[in-house]
Amino acid sequence: MFMNLDFKNWKTFDVNDIFYLFNGKGITKEEIEENPGDFFAVQSGAENNGCIGRIDKDYCINKGYTYTDEPCLTVARTGTAGFVSYQHYGCVVGDSAKILLLKNKEKRSTPIYLFLRTILIELQYKYTYGRKVTENKYLSEKILLPAIDKETPDWMFMENYICSLDYKMPKTTVRLSKDMDLKTKEWKEFYLHKLFNAGMGNGIDAILTSSDNPMYNYVSRDSNGNGVVGFVDEIDGQEPFPKGALSLALGGSFLGSCFIQKENFYTAQNVAVLQEKFPMSNHVKLFIATLIRNESKIKYQAFGRELNSHFRKDFTIKLPIKHDKNGIVYDSSLEFSDLGYIPNWEWMEQYIKSLPYSDKF
Repeated sequence: MFMNLDFKNWKTFDVNDIFYLFNGKGITKEEIEENPGDFFAVQSGAENNGCIGRIDKDYCINKGYTYTDEPCLTVARTGTAGFVSYQHYGCVVGDSAKILLLKNKEKRSTPIYLFLRTILIELQYKYTYGRKVTENKYLSEKILLPAIDKETPDWMFMENYICSLDYKMPKTTVRLSKDMDLKTKEWKEFYLHKLFNAGMGNGIDAILTSSDNPMYNYVSRDSNGNGVVGFVDEIDGQEPFPKGALSLALGGSFLGSCFIQKENFYTAQNVAVLQEKFPMSNHVKLFIATLIRNESKIKYQAFGRELNSHFRKDFTIKLPIKHDKNGIVYDSSLEFSDLGYIPNWEWMEQYIKSLPYSDKF
């Protein structure tokens, strides 16, 4: 049975209240190749759950490497700093990772570790190549957890919640409309600034945020999770953007990542916000966001030709246009296009509804 996450009743804990932290020591791929075994070796990468291979456990013990036989979490110190992985069989960690072991030995179960991993990975946005995970810094981080009181996490809720997730059920979907032909040759060009009020986001640095009493999503230049990398407190002097607006990554590795934000939000640096000038359904926004991402990949380049000087000026996308029985419908006010074209909002909505999983949107 699905359980409701009632965040209002959660309490704030220091990571140090919940975990022991053990620093890793140097371990190389050459050592793994020369001493193969069944014990997982973990470093700072996010791929393969952070594992870089399997090594002989006795070799690690003799070398004095940091390891545990018990289930644990690991956190990357550098590289993908702040990335957290769950290690069911224990592991040995190199100097670019750390082991997190629950202080409460009786609660070292898979469901509880998985719940806590989800909480901890929300801290990742605070760390970069320039801001590494250090022991003192990480243990002093504050996290919100379901709690019985201010000093006691609700372990039973965490375990029951993870067990309630029906991940084994097959995903079903229906299409809300029939297949549709794109006919892109008939589409016309529109400037982005004609369709949206395009402006810069808040530009808030991650280190200036806190999460003691979080109220707003924090959106950064990321291609996962709708660009949301954290849930932060209200920031004095900063007005959050309204849900329904689109966020757009202007540079970096995920240049052009564009998402509809489902809750009110702040933004990190180099993130733009697009607010509709005309009423648009979320299906239409999703259609346009997809085209923005595609156009960005073709015409722009991270760390080269980025979007900063273009999204409010000459960034264009092609859209289907409105027709009637006499042909193209023109707008004499030139509200949408300098050539009088009108976007076919209804067609865009129906197209998204024709796709698989459109009923899940």
